[in-house]
Amino acid sequence: MSASIKVEKKRKERLDKFLASLLLKDGIKITRQEALNLMIDYALENEEELRKRLKDLPPLEDDPAWKSLESPPHWGIKESSKKIDESLYG
Repeated sequence: MSASIKVEKKRKERLDKFLASLLLKDGIKITRQEALNLMIDYALENEEELRKRLKDLPPLEDDPAWKSLESPPHWGIKESSKKIDESLYG
């Protein structure tokens, strides 16, 4: 089973450069999917280091999107998807 994930453009570009350097320097050619699978395996095998890096990330509660989900703005519409659709789409 496979799943789609979104990768930031900057990280995708870095991954592509890494894969290109693997080919040029070492003659190793692998797909993005193979590289990501290996990277995930490596991260899970080095769980303590991964935990240290995750602890350095800002808390989810500080994320503006998370804050918005926790206390969504009041639009003056009662909980009716039909009314919400009418307000949004006319």
